[in-house]
Amino acid sequence: MKGLNLIKCLLIMRTKFVVSWVLLILCLTLQAQDSVSFRIIFIGDAGEINSRQTAVIKNASEHILQGKTAVIYLGDNIYPKGMTLPGSPLESEAHKIIQSQYVPLRSKGAPVFFIPGNHDWNESRKEGLMKIKRADEYLNQQNDSLLQLVPHNGCPGPYEINLSGNLTVIAFDSEWWLHALPKNNPAGACDCKTEDEFIARLDEMIYRNRHKIILLASHHPFQSYGRHGGYFSWKDHLFPLTAVNKSLYIPLPIIGSLYPLLRKTFLNPEDLGHSVYKEMIKRIDSAFAAFPNLIHVAGHEHTLQLIKTGQIQVVSGAGSKEGYVRKGKNALFAKNTNGYVTADLLLNNDLRFSFYTYADTGFHAAFTYTQPYTDMQGQRNASPASQNVLKGEYEEKRD
Repeated sequence: MKGLNLIKCLLIMRTKFVVSWVLLILCLTLQAQDSVSFRIIFIGDAGEINSRQTAVIKNASEHILQGKTAVIYLGDNIYPKGMTLPGSPLESEAHKIIQSQYVPLRSKGAPVFFIPGNHDWNESRKEGLMKIKRADEYLNQQNDSLLQLVPHNGCPGPYEINLSGNLTVIAFDSEWWLHALPKNNPAGACDCKTEDEFIARLDEMIYRNRHKIILLASHHPFQSYGRHGGYFSWKDHLFPLTAVNKSLYIPLPIIGSLYPLLRKTFLNPEDLGHSVYKEMIKRIDSAFAAFPNLIHVAGHEHTLQLIKTGQIQVVSGAGSKEGYVRKGKNALFAKNTNGYVTADLLLNNDLRFSFYTYADTGFHAAFTYTQPYTDMQGQRNASPASQNVLKGEYEEKRD
C-alpha cells in the first residue's frame, strides 16, 4: 500500500512538473512575441509545389503573429515560366502554384505580397511583360486587398509598403531593370517609365522614410556567394549537366569545367557580374548613400544568406529549391538548405532576423542576427527650417 501511494505521489509530482514546464515555455513564448512590434516573413523562389515547398509554407504560417505579420514572396513565384496566358492548357496548374503560396498564409490573416522574379517574366524571354500583367490581373480577381503583386501592372516601382510607425518596405521589380526585351507599358500605366524616373521616385521615398528602417525588397540580390555571384562547387565542374537537371550525374571532368568558366566569361544579365546588373546596383545604391537604416532582402539564389559589408544583404531564396553557396569572408550565415527568414522589429526598433532551415527532423532557427537601429530622433524633432537644411545635406551627400 505504501509503495502504491509512493507511485501515486511520484505521478502527481511528474504531472505538476510537466504542466509547470509547459506553462514556463508558453510564458517565455508569449514574452518573446510581446517584444516584437511587427514581423515580416520573407520566402523566395517558392514557385514549385513539392514536399519542401509545402513544409516551408506550413512552418512559416505557424510563425504568424496575429495582427502584426506580413508575408513577402521574393520572386520566381511560378516555375518555370510564370503565369500562363489565357487559353493555355497549363492555366489551372499555374493557379494552383500561386494559390499554394498565399492560401495558407491568408487563412491566418497575414497580408501577402508577391514581388516578380525572372522566371515570372517568362524566364526573361518574349511575352515576359504580358505574363507579369496577367499575374497581377489574376491576384486582383481574388478581390482581396491584402493579396497583391507589387509593383503592379508590370511597372518597375518603387512601391512603398508602410508596415509600422518605424518600418517600411520598398519593393521594386529588379527584373524590369535587367530584362533585355521590350517592357514598355502603354502611356500612363506606370508612374515611372524610365530608370531616371525610378531613381527620382526612390529619392522621394527615402526622404519621406528617413527616420525609419527601410527594407529594400527585390528578387535579385546586390551581394551573393552563390552561383549568380560567380561561385561554383566541385559538382558544377564534374557534373555540369546537373545545372539543367539535378538528376543528370554524368561526369564530364574536363569539359565540365568550361561551364563555370563560360558563365563567368559570357555573363548572363541574371548574374551579378553582368554590366547591366552592376549598373542597377550602382544607381540604386547611390540613392541610399547617406541612409543608415537600410537592409537589402532578395531571393534569386536558392540559398539562405546573410552578408554584412558596408551594407547588409539578406538572401531568402530557398522556398522550394536548393543551390550552391559558399561561406564567403563577409557571410555571417550561408546555407543551401530549404527555409525562410523572419524579420522582427523589436520594441527598441532593432531588427532581428531569424533563419529557419528544414531538415529531416523538421524546422529550427539555425541563425539569428540583430541589426541595431541608428537613432535619427534628433532629426525627427528638428524644426521645418532645419528639416530643409537636413534635406539639402542629404542630397549633397548623395551627389
